[in-house]
Amino acid sequence: MIKGLILAVFVGFVGVSAQAKIEIPNDKDVMYHFGACKSEFLPSNFQLFIWNIKKAEAKAEWARDFEYFTPKSDVVLLQEAMMDNFVPAIALGQKGFCWDFATSFIDNDRNPTGVMTGSPIIPLSIHFLRSPGREPVLKTPKMVIVAEYALANSPETLWVANIHGLNFVSNKLNREQIEQVAAFLKKHNGPVIFAGDFNSWNNERLQNLDEILGKLAMKKLSFANDDRKLKLDHIYVRGLEATRTDLHRNINSSDHKPLTAEFRLK
Repeated sequence: MIKGLILAVFVGFVGVSAQAKIEIPNDKDVMYHFGACKSEFLPSNFQLFIWNIKKAEAKAEWARDFEYFTPKSDVVLLQEAMMDNFVPAIALGQKGFCWDFATSFIDNDRNPTGVMTGSPIIPLSIHFLRSPGREPVLKTPKMVIVAEYALANSPETLWVANIHGLNFVSNKLNREQIEQVAAFLKKHNGPVIFAGDFNSWNNERLQNLDEILGKLAMKKLSFANDDRKLKLDHIYVRGLEATRTDLHRNINSSDHKPLTAEFRLK
């Protein structure tokens, strides 16, 4: 049933997108940075907010939900974000936040789409990883942002990886993207969060995630109210204690439900 649903969605995607004109930016043009943040350290107890926003198509309803969650959050990870005339304006309304955006592709309206990470904390470093595989038809990559943050009362730093996983591809290509990110995260000995939309819509992809990230001693967080038919969005963590997790089923301004988690240093 799930495979049939994915196939139907893919056919629709091909039909809508076949005539689109898109552009894949050069490495030097992938990243955007905007906003103003001043804090230097993540607090010892902090909150993470993850959401695939479906390009903010719901507009005012999406903005209302975004403006509810973001002020409560210390790190925000968005997938299917846009650098258009709407999303950045709403993001800039969050005073004291700065934002980093990694472009997957530029659509035929000249709007970059990709992943976006925000925080009141100045990141020590920002990296992007372009997926080794490409989506069919338009040959677009998916993107990952890895942000590094200083932690209060700790000599260690936290790496936070924000992913939008390859979707309409073979399980092999989806796995290769996860392995690419895991190889990068392996460089860090401190705490790590790897979260976002993994497009893990079948059992093989779910098993691949647990296998690959398990080798990095990362564990997937669970949600008590998790009745999602397709479990695409996840939070994997190492070196932190999750004190609360929530799946916000009442939010309908995207086809993905937001996830939040509260952490403290072990």
